[in-house]
Amino acid sequence: MLSYTEAAVTPAEASAYAEARGWSNWTGSDTVKAAAIRRSQDYIAGEYNGRWKDDWENDDAPEGVKFAIIEGARRELVSPGSLEKDLKRGGKIKAVGAGSARVEYMDGAPGYDTFTAIDKRLAPYITALSGGSIDLLRV
Repeated sequence: MLSYTEAAVTPAEASAYAEARGWSNWTGSDTVKAAAIRRSQDYIAGEYNGRWKDDWENDDAPEGVKFAIIEGARRELVSPGSLEKDLKRGGKIKAVGAGSARVEYMDGAPGYDTFTAIDKRLAPYITALSGGSIDLLRV
């Protein structure tokens, strides 16, 4: 399970990952990078800590989980708060129009942003959410 107090990724590990991918926007001091890593890990812990397939300690987080933290940290470094922004009315826009321009989300579209790079890296490590039904055992 990811910790809310101890980082699973160091700025040096994140910088090596970023350098291998040619990210020009992974910049700033280690203090700034560490803060972005912290915000990303907080987001991922909040979203996924109850859904890990296996038990592991923060220090032994799987490589894919660490990579997802770094992917999130990049977003947080470029735009602090981007992973957990407040959404007016949950973000579920039915329609927006201005002149001939219009935005209308499909029924069932999530009322929040999704982060594909993070989700893909975490997919092997999490269990799917149930469809809302719970099996009950009556005694």
